[in-house]
Amino acid sequence: MLKALELFKENIKDAKNLTSLYEYLEVTIKSPFSFDDLLRSQIVYSVSAFDKLIHDVIRIGMVEIFTAKRQPTPKYEAESIPISTHIELLSATIPPKEYIFEQTVIKKLKVISFQEPEKVADGLSYIWNEKQKWQKIAIRMGMDDKTVKTKLKLIADRRNIIVHESDFNPTTHKKYTISKSECQDITDFLCKCGESIVDFLI
Repeated sequence: MLKALELFKENIKDAKNLTSLYEYLEVTIKSPFSFDDLLRSQIVYSVSAFDKLIHDVIRIGMVEIFTAKRQPTPKYEAESIPISTHIELLSATIPPKEYIFEQTVIKKLKVISFQEPEKVADGLSYIWNEKQKWQKIAIRMGMDDKTVKTKLKLIADRRNIIVHESDFNPTTHKKYTISKSECQDITDFLCKCGESIVDFLI
């Protein structure tokens, strides 16, 4: 878990570097073009870093349950695996069983995105048997759960508009405005949220 957190922090740091680049270009280069897409990229990279963190902690946690290092959850115990994987696990020595199981988990999770609050909570249920996840996470963040979930949902929506619609407003046919402070707030929020989640898992 700590390695996943360390990688997350590095990814967030890389995302924040885009603001530094934006500031440098804005000050030093006189251009008719806007550098706002750097800020949009930071939002996308920040959400990606958060998504990867959730993928990583779920994968690590499920392997820990498989190897009896963590208590199983009801969702974990109810999860099905292909019969072919079950047969492979029965006779596995090289590669070891935990490797085969981990690859199965990776294959299952790779088609799921953990950006929306409901999906994050559902994914964490594989390894964290807590009914009030967002309440606990929000308290750790110094916020209330409704605010945290709403903000995460809005961030995911903005990321999707940037990625899938080039951040264009269909009414004005121009890109939505974006500010450095808005961008920094999103990145800082995701960083704090990710760190708070990991705190409950280690």
